[in-house]
Amino acid sequence: MDAFLFFTVTYLVAAAAPGADTMLIVSRTVVGGWRSALRYAIGIALAKTTMITLAFLGTSALLTANPAAYSVLKVLGAAFLLFMAFKLWRTKAVAGVASEGQPQAETFGAKVTTASILGGYLVGISNPQPLLFYSSIVPMVVAAGLNTTADLFILWAIVIIGFIAIAGAYIGLASTIRPWLAKQTNRRRLNQVMAVGFVIISALLLLR
Repeated sequence: MDAFLFFTVTYLVAAAAPGADTMLIVSRTVVGGWRSALRYAIGIALAKTTMITLAFLGTSALLTANPAAYSVLKVLGAAFLLFMAFKLWRTKAVAGVASEGQPQAETFGAKVTTASILGGYLVGISNPQPLLFYSSIVPMVVAAGLNTTADLFILWAIVIIGFIAIAGAYIGLASTIRPWLAKQTNRRRLNQVMAVGFVIISALLLLR
């Protein structure tokens, strides 16, 4: 099997599995609409390209061997997830609900965009599982003789395009339940369920 094809298939299967990344995208879709989720998805995609670059250049082993740096990344990611959980839990049922019964999309601005992308990046980069995953499959690509800068860019493209497709599927799925959220009680219950989920993922992240 071609090395790039092997990487693509393996990556798509792994990325499609529900996790902190996809849960964050779903929650932002429900709370702020697809534009909000897209901004976080961009940050997560940038985190993935960072981890691929680390694996490609052979520095992922150095990061893994440095407990201090690794711990800082985990703490930052876990702290952001807890912050998201707090916001979801405290969100009032009437907050963000438009007059037609749909959740109100977040305003689009430079500060909001930057904060959202950074938040997505922190969640993506702090999860050790993708880093270990890329560290195991990227060397197979390099070993096949695909070790130039152009090859690295191809890996970036595969991950970015693939993640956009997966994120789009999750955003579409989350968007379909927004009419159900016309009922304030349903919205608050879903927010609390997702908040608990973020707390659990945060704890698992710190325990890895």
